[in-house]
Amino acid sequence: MKNFEETVHAFYSLVSQHHFMEAIDTFYDENIISTDNNNEPVKGLENLRQGVEKFMNNTTIEKIQLLSTVIDSNLSAVHWHYIFTHKTFGKLDYKQLSVKRWKYGKIIQENHFYNLST
Repeated sequence: MKNFEETVHAFYSLVSQHHFMEAIDTFYDENIISTDNNNEPVKGLENLRQGVEKFMNNTTIEKIQLLSTVIDSNLSAVHWHYIFTHKTFGKLDYKQLSVKRWKYGKIIQENHFYNLST
């Protein structure tokens, strides 16, 4: 059994390799609550899965770079640098802070903070 830090790094590794659906299926709780900035939260694993699939079907990824992490007890925070082109939004180059709460090796809540205007 992996310790918490190893679990979090295994999750980050999948994201860094663009294996988003595997990351969702492996590390997200059925009752996940996921929020981007101040938008309405996405509730439930299937809704999250559908949203990510839709986004990725319209996106070409150029770069996903993990800049820094903090891991403590049941909380992880990561600073990402993303560069991708979306069919609707065009090319985006931005940094994002993601904070996750974990329970029994699964993500139960996450919040993503970013500014696309810079």
